[in-house]
Amino acid sequence: MLLCVFPLFAYTQDVGEVEWKKIIVKEWNINVFINTNGGGFGFQHGRTPTYYDKHFWEIDLTYNFHHKQVLAKNPYFPQARAYSYGKLCDLFFLHGGYGYQRTLHQKPYWGGVRVRYTLSGGFTLGLAVPVYVYIAHYANDGSYTGQETVQYDPEKHTIDDIISRANFFQGIGKTKLHPGFYVKTGFNFDFSKDEYTIHALEIGGTIDMVFPFVQQMALNKAKPFFIGAYIAYQFGQRKAPHE
Repeated sequence: MLLCVFPLFAYTQDVGEVEWKKIIVKEWNINVFINTNGGGFGFQHGRTPTYYDKHFWEIDLTYNFHHKQVLAKNPYFPQARAYSYGKLCDLFFLHGGYGYQRTLHQKPYWGGVRVRYTLSGGFTLGLAVPVYVYIAHYANDGSYTGQETVQYDPEKHTIDDIISRANFFQGIGKTKLHPGFYVKTGFNFDFSKDEYTIHALEIGGTIDMVFPFVQQMALNKAKPFFIGAYIAYQFGQRKAPHE
């Protein structure tokens, strides 16, 4: 009797998977993430040609925080904005690439968590926005006479000269572009309550390499690549063929 029942059971499961393939054909999601070097947000759009596979395109923007930058204020100008002494530029990475996900564990019929392995990579564009600061001017007798907005130069400006950081947008016009590539990999945990909604956490790591190399802080060497770990929250929708 068992030999008769098991083949029927296996056939029933196989039909169920075939039906599932016909229901979900596309997915899209928005993700917000933090990493060991900063944080950002992005968008993914993909298709699911098989029960276990997903292919997708993604785009995201990441802010890179240098581990040596520390905010401080000029004690002689208490109303001034804080700044990071020695910081040469704000660095962003704009990613655009292709990815693949493989389902390692599907949700049981009563709910649970779907576990996927994810791997993606492609083109990255480093955006280095130079830092501008307010520099104090003094008369021969040491009295304060005014201030000037200039691009920070560690060869000219000391901690005694800087009042505060200027507006971020002051340096937009002199942004330098650093093209390169990126690779991202991790595990995706989808805990949404229904199959047409995406609520997931993703944990993994990234590596960016851009040319020419970027120097973010004075007295530090330009870095050839940037490595970090991240955790992301994703929300989105799955679509049936008729949608």
